[in-house]
Amino acid sequence: MDMLSIQLPWESAMAGAALSIRALAFVSIAPLVGGTAVPARVRVAFAVMLVLLLAPVVPAPDPSVGLVRLVLTESLVGFMLGFAGRMVIDAALYAGGVASYSSGLAIANQLDPITQLNLPMLGVLYRLLGILTFLAIGGHRQFVAVLARSYTLLPVGTANLEGPWVASAVSLTGRMIVLGVRLAAPVIVSGLLVDTALMLVARAVPQMHILVVGAPIRLGFGLLAVGLSLQILLPLIVESIDGSMTDAGALLRALGG
Repeated sequence: MDMLSIQLPWESAMAGAALSIRALAFVSIAPLVGGTAVPARVRVAFAVMLVLLLAPVVPAPDPSVGLVRLVLTESLVGFMLGFAGRMVIDAALYAGGVASYSSGLAIANQLDPITQLNLPMLGVLYRLLGILTFLAIGGHRQFVAVLARSYTLLPVGTANLEGPWVASAVSLTGRMIVLGVRLAAPVIVSGLLVDTALMLVARAVPQMHILVVGAPIRLGFGLLAVGLSLQILLPLIVESIDGSMTDAGALLRALGG
């Protein structure tokens, strides 16, 4: 058979490319696989594998949708789903940074093996705690399932850019910050109590070098607060990961207009 006479399934190829836009956007920002720690080739291969698995059961995209609109809407849907997935882990990183400042560890940075950035020590600890909890409860499987359901709930090219998704995204960002403060609350309270006690001591004994004496005290009580609060933080992280599934569904409904 003449190789030039072979007709490529152009429509099928275009449909697969349309499906892959959302998956690529999701994988580029999703927890565990998103970021610089995972090579780009691995992320692309993972996205292609997801598309191959989902293509037989996903409705074909509407051919009347323009290319520019298709790329914009599908990229937005993928990014929003990935952002909902990594919200808890980013909140844990933010909580660790706040806790580091409250306990006097702000200047003690450590190389984060995931982001390849110098982050506060407690930020790295809280981030790893969030990732391990995410894996332990099967969050990675749940969010892949959310991505698969999104093709049914919000078919390719049907997202509404003028819908209320902006308000939903802002609300999700606000909840991420609130979660970070809640995770860091024990260390923040410990730091405030230590600072209040040191202020009273400084007034009673002006000759004492309170900055020299107070630094190890703040550090000790801060680390003690971290250790004692772990049994409170883990259920809160699990609850927040489960809640992020609901947030992902709310984002899909908002994108649907």
